[in-house]
Amino acid sequence: MQSLKPSEAALTALLQSRFPAAQAAGSVSPLPGSSGQSLRLEWAGIPMVARRDVGTLQPGVTLHRHYRALKRLTPGLGPQPFALGRTWLITEFIDGEVFDTLPDAASLAALLYTLHHQTCFGWRIHLMPLLMRYWQQCDPTRRSPLWLRTLQRLGTQGEPRPLRLAPLHMDLHPGNIVHQSGKLRLIDWEYAGDGDVALEIAAASMSEVQRESVIEQYARLASLDRRELRAQVARWRPWTDALMAGWYEHHYWQTRDRHFIFLANDAWNRLENT
Repeated sequence: MQSLKPSEAALTALLQSRFPAAQAAGSVSPLPGSSGQSLRLEWAGIPMVARRDVGTLQPGVTLHRHYRALKRLTPGLGPQPFALGRTWLITEFIDGEVFDTLPDAASLAALLYTLHHQTCFGWRIHLMPLLMRYWQQCDPTRRSPLWLRTLQRLGTQGEPRPLRLAPLHMDLHPGNIVHQSGKLRLIDWEYAGDGDVALEIAAASMSEVQRESVIEQYARLASLDRRELRAQVARWRPWTDALMAGWYEHHYWQTRDRHFIFLANDAWNRLENT
């Protein structure tokens, strides 16, 4: 770990304004998988995460919304937000274990049920504008007829009417679930917003067998008809596959990492077969 660089003066100033008694950062290091956009640090003896503004790199992502989402959550569900500046967001670092696999269906359904009973954030998740931005902000040679047909078909259909409106995390995968002292906590709330509870389940990174189990458990907790919930999740699946494919295409255009091409192609194959 190393000291903050002079180029991170805005972050230092934000930390000093929030914790004026502290003189300097104890340590700082990049968080794995964040491409240098997030830092783990200690300041005033408190472990923290500092997130750099990436709004121009990731469509629909802003520090302000991320901060507002965390402020509305019941303490203990997500990281505590400490400070928001023009280019940095500082939050609690949640110390715990992160596994390569999702929790069991009952635990995951209970986590989602708790999240979906939080106060709504105040802004809706609309997928079509985001899908169009991914189309516009990608490698032009990757704009396939299948992609265009998918956008046209979804645009004609319109987004499914919400079964139940709630605050959503919208980036549920094993790496964003921290196991801490027998409880589950969620990190990385940059995509959060209000939407259909079925959209959350449709968008989660899990196998179809796992998804079916979560639907069963969630329907029981939420007093929903499981057949109705299953049908609503199925209506959202083409949308979430298109969203994932577009996200991979967008990140390929940014990074030229061909791994994103393979992931995008998998999503396009699923869409082609639906």
